[in-house]
Amino acid sequence: MRILVSLLILCCSFSVFSQRYYTESYTQADLGRGFNQQSHTPDAKCVTGQVRYHSAMSGELDYLQRLNATQVRRRTFGEVHGGVNLFIIAGSVSTSITHRNSTDKLSLTSQLHLKFNEGYSTLENRQLVAGYENNDCGNSFIYQLDYGRDVFINTRLHFRSEADYKRFVTKIKIRLLFFKKTITKVKLIEKYAANAVLSIDANSSAPLPAELTSLLNNNTQHCRGSDITPCLTTLQRLSDYVFGNSGLAKDLKVMEKAPRGITTRSYEESGHYDIGYGVQSNLENYDFIWHGIDKRYGLAVRRLARAEAFLAVALEPEKNTAQAEFDSATVHLADMEILRQTCQVSPWEARCKGD
Repeated sequence: MRILVSLLILCCSFSVFSQRYYTESYTQADLGRGFNQQSHTPDAKCVTGQVRYHSAMSGELDYLQRLNATQVRRRTFGEVHGGVNLFIIAGSVSTSITHRNSTDKLSLTSQLHLKFNEGYSTLENRQLVAGYENNDCGNSFIYQLDYGRDVFINTRLHFRSEADYKRFVTKIKIRLLFFKKTITKVKLIEKYAANAVLSIDANSSAPLPAELTSLLNNNTQHCRGSDITPCLTTLQRLSDYVFGNSGLAKDLKVMEKAPRGITTRSYEESGHYDIGYGVQSNLENYDFIWHGIDKRYGLAVRRLARAEAFLAVALEPEKNTAQAEFDSATVHLADMEILRQTCQVSPWEARCKGD
């Protein structure tokens, strides 16, 4: 019985310490680095070994519509430990795309999402580095680096008011992205989105293919809701590129592998029982603060996207007001990025608890 209890405790300790994180901020050189799973921060490299690449190429195409940030995160990256670690250590790019592709009460987003997996590297035949006892090794180490990228091609309707948004979603029952361009559907959208702006963009956790960037830059990306036909032409060209045999999938296959996430393991799982045991963090449970910062950051991301869209189609009487809002939104997002970075490492600061 005592042996069984010991085994159960050992298994539970392993399951607690193995975690996956979505982030573009790590490279192959980080394999073996210590990791503190209370503070979600990397530490010194205390384990070394041989890097082994595992080829596991695959692609998946999803259609997403009217999803909030939590839903986008779950569908895209998977929900792990309440989602906290999906954005705490993530870089600004992967955090931003989660919010850029979500819907709130002033925008309606539809997207095609290509999830492209490019294999992963692991650290094998592991040994302790010389002098590890003098390092802060954390309570786990980075064992695996995943490669891949997420490409989102979006159409968004940006509304001036929540009332306009509610009116549209109540009246319109058709999909916005890559729908068949019939006169009836176009006129219906233009009727109920007359005060809105339709925008088209692509974003990714890694560099976009040059052809996709060129296609967007050389075609209309913003249209007043009362005249969306130019944007529909752009959408048709994007559709041809995404689904064509010589299009997006082919371009992604020849691009350099991009970091997509990491997996950590406990030192016990690696057979190193003299390291990382009993590591304590002076951090309390700040998950609620991190969630609050992420929500505020997301609002700032979408505010700037909205301001950019309205500025792009502004007529002469509207330009000064639209420019002022764009400038204000730009400054606000920059401030939120600084706050996000600060609160990742010092969540106890008073400014991290504000609204």
